[in-house]
Amino acid sequence: MGLFFFTRKLENGKEYTECFNLNKMIRSMQVDENKVILVLDDLHERSENVPDVDPKTRAVKGQKRERNTYQTEITLTGEDVTRFHNLNK
Repeated sequence: MGLFFFTRKLENGKEYTECFNLNKMIRSMQVDENKVILVLDDLHERSENVPDVDPKTRAVKGQKRERNTYQTEITLTGEDVTRFHNLNK
């Protein structure tokens, strides 16, 4: 299918054009009339430093390295939703 270009809007009003490979999309979820969330087939791990908190005292003892698994979610809004829905018509 190829690439799908869309606009990502930030809270500060800036807009960026981005794209994703349609062949990597595994699910779409319509969350309201003007918003679709897409899930991509790109499971990946990231390591981050997080606070090491004592469970009894809740005091921060330092930092620890934590690995988590993530999957990309893309939010489409506005005209991008319409263009996305029209892909398979």
